[in-house]
Amino acid sequence: MKVEFELKELMEKLGLTVSTAESCTGGLVAARIVNVPGSSSYFMGGVVAYDNRVKMKVLGVRAETLLKFGAVSQETAREMVLGVKELTGTDCAVSTTGIAGPSGGSPEKPVGLTFIGVSVKDRVEVFKFIFEDKHPDPVKRRNAIRRKAAKKAIQLLTKMLKEEL
Repeated sequence: MKVEFELKELMEKLGLTVSTAESCTGGLVAARIVNVPGSSSYFMGGVVAYDNRVKMKVLGVRAETLLKFGAVSQETAREMVLGVKELTGTDCAVSTTGIAGPSGGSPEKPVGLTFIGVSVKDRVEVFKFIFEDKHPDPVKRRNAIRRKAAKKAIQLLTKMLKEEL
């Protein structure tokens, strides 16, 4: 079963709502969720906060967090997920921030590094991944990383929801 349909089943069974705060995935998480008919009963909305100013002004990410840890960090992912929950009034949320490439990576933060924040009720977890793709076309490689991150975000949310049953 596609993870989005499993998400729908769990959201409806638990009677919860969800929102998204996305940077590197650029709306792919939200798009995957709303591909499912009936998602309007539990998906409240999402924010694509690509620029740090949007992260701060819309999601409430602190300037100090961005300066000290960077946009691609566990701390930023945590503040993004909590910020979108507050903004939308949802029970659950996911956030993504990372380096999709092909440029922008460094030895400390390589291309593919992604932090995914997941919150279900009062629980907040942030997960770190390095997604890779070997396609020779840099655009296809970038978009593969973005798709992998979006899918993983929904899988992690689904896993946490199952723990609520």
